[in-house]
Amino acid sequence: MSDLDRYLGAPERDDLVRRGRAIIDATGIEYIYYQYISITGRIMGKGVPADHWEAIAQRGIQTWIGGLTNVIADRSGNLLGFGPNTHELLALPDPETLCQLP
Repeated sequence: MSDLDRYLGAPERDDLVRRGRAIIDATGIEYIYYQYISITGRIMGKGVPADHWEAIAQRGIQTWIGGLTNVIADRSGNLLGFGPNTHELLALPDPETLCQLP
C-alpha cells in the first residue's frame, strides 16, 4: 500500500470529506474553486460543480501542463513536459482547507 493509498483511506479524511459536504449543503455552495500553485509560484485554479465534491476528494482533479509549468514549446511547437492525463498533473484537494468565499 502506498502513502497515497493510506492518506486517501484514512478514517479522519473520510470524516473531513463528510464535513465538507455538510458545509457545501448548509451554505448552498454550487461551485468549488480548487487552487494550486504552479512551479513558478502562480496561483492557479479550476472551478467544478459542488456535486462532484466526494469524487474529486477521492480521485483528484486533472490540471494541465501549461498551468503547472508555464507553457514551453520545442522548436516544432510541441509542449514540453508531461502528457495531458499523467498522474503528475493530478491535484488532490485537502478537505480541511474547504471554506466558503464571499
